Amino acid sequence: MPYGPGDAAVEVAATFGAYEAEYAAIRRHVGVMHLPQRGVLRFTGADRQDFLHRMLTQEVRALPGGSTKRAFQLNAKGRILADVIVHHGDLDTWLEMDRFDVAPLRTLLESRLFSEDVAVEDLTDRRVALALHGPASAALLQAVATGGDAALPANMPGTHHVIEIGSAGVTAYRWDDAGSPALRLLVPAEAARGVYEKLLDAAGFDRDHAGDVAAAMAERRRAGLRGRPIGWLAYNTARIEAGSPVFHIDFGTDSLPGEAGLLDEVASFTKGCYIGQEIVLRMKNLGHPKRLLVGLKFGGDDLPVAGAQVLDPAEKTTVIGGITSSALSP
Repeated sequence: MPYGPGDAAVEVAATFGAYEAEYAAIRRHVGVMHLPQRGVLRFTGADRQDFLHRMLTQEVRALPGGSTKRAFQLNAKGRILADVIVHHGDLDTWLEMDRFDVAPLRTLLESRLFSEDVAVEDLTDRRVALALHGPASAALLQAVATGGDAALPANMPGTHHVIEIGSAGVTAYRWDDAGSPALRLLVPAEAARGVYEKLLDAAGFDRDHAGDVAAAMAERRRAGLRGRPIGWLAYNTARIEAGSPVFHIDFGTDSLPGEAGLLDEVASFTKGCYIGQEIVLRMKNLGHPKRLLVGLKFGGDDLPVAGAQVLDPAEKTTVIGGITSSALSP
């Protein structure tokens, strides 16, 4: 299925032909998902931390090396321009986001640079994002790791760690956005195919690489792996059940942070000035945005599609909202 505008769209796998099994992997074992819709900007230079602190909604200046934290980039009117994950390291800082926000965000941030020691680099074509969803995600990472402490990403939320898989240095961190324990991996592009295949093989999906198939599969069952590749449809169901909104789908560039229901997660209320701060503080103090992203649960098997109107249950004619995402919940 295409993701993104026009000819620039990237292909995201909808399903691998086994939606129910893919959903079950997320809930019971582990699903391996390719995320071609993700992109990365890399910041280097002595002033990068202070600069990003003045741009983003989140506390960045006090982040120690190895930290991972979610933030928004706003415009002067407080509207959301990008939903980013900040990976701050000792030598550089990465902003991970929707790949179609990378170019406009880079343009904006570079326009705000004056004499600061900051350089910006687009790593989107040099890093491939993968996700491991399910209770066995940590066990799967440990099964393929050849270096580094593969237990750390799962055990230390809010941090990222470099784990070796084969000869590739993979950045791994905890990111539970589908209601099950999950890890995300940022893999060097040249090693991505090999890492993906190693994950599927270790999960027991690709039996051709298993050698003694019966013994290998028995060992994987004991480890609780039994994983498989998963696509957008199964992930989308799980993340809607978990109440995890996606930028450009459930909220967008016309949204204020408080309307997305994520204000406390993405914003610091003790830091100094940043773009759009006055609007964020006003919404925090008032506490009642004019519109709010919420979850709705319906009985029956009729699926309200995205874009459908939500009517006042008493009046039956007054529109009080609209559907952004929907899924039938197993």
